Amino acid sequence: MSKEGIVIGFHAVEDLLNSGVTIGKVYVNNQADRKKIGVLRQLAKTNDTPFSMVPIEKLNRITRANHQGVVAIKSPIEFVPLEETVTRMFEEGKPPKILICDGVQDIRNIGAISRSCLAFGVDLMIVGVKANAEIGEGAIKSSAGALLKLPVARVSSLSNTLEYLKSWGIAQIAATEKTENVLNPETFKQMESYALWMGNEDKGLSRERLAEMDTTVRIDMPGSIDSLNVSVAAGVLLYHINSF
Repeated sequence: MSKEGIVIGFHAVEDLLNSGVTIGKVYVNNQADRKKIGVLRQLAKTNDTPFSMVPIEKLNRITRANHQGVVAIKSPIEFVPLEETVTRMFEEGKPPKILICDGVQDIRNIGAISRSCLAFGVDLMIVGVKANAEIGEGAIKSSAGALLKLPVARVSSLSNTLEYLKSWGIAQIAATEKTENVLNPETFKQMESYALWMGNEDKGLSRERLAEMDTTVRIDMPGSIDSLNVSVAAGVLLYHINSF
């Protein structure tokens, strides 16, 4: 990250959070003043900005400047507002096709998934503030620039997001090997709009999340491997969904 992408010091980061500029992440020394930590944490929460308490060594690796225990990294992309974006799509007569990353931790997977989204006509990708890897320069590179073109919403609560999307009648679909439902043409035939949930690389989607889905699907794999990398699985699913 270039120096232009880093803001240091309590007051400078506080001003940045108040400015409305999209921020990738805020790092604060875990030994910093509790009051200052509280102020920045609340501002980060209000702005759906990732916030992390870290040891001083982490901050020193980010910058050698006098950071005063507070560092903010600007986001390389502008996130779109979820509710405004979904509302606009419906008003324009285009019910959205959405992909949601829930716990995807590898920036390379985030990048590759966004590339598949752009290739197969997904209208919006959603990531959680805490649930997923930070979208930084590494993710942009892995996406081959797709993250600079694809609308991405960053939300503080994926559970609230699920309820919001359901209120629009958007079908919630989970990709998981824990289901007997093999992906087939009938699954998506009647769906004008959907939200496809992709889970953590190791654990997948939680049992609680799966219970909230309208449909769960898995990819039929007759070979000797019974699971795929999450970004590969996303590409396969999106290809088949758009083929139906």
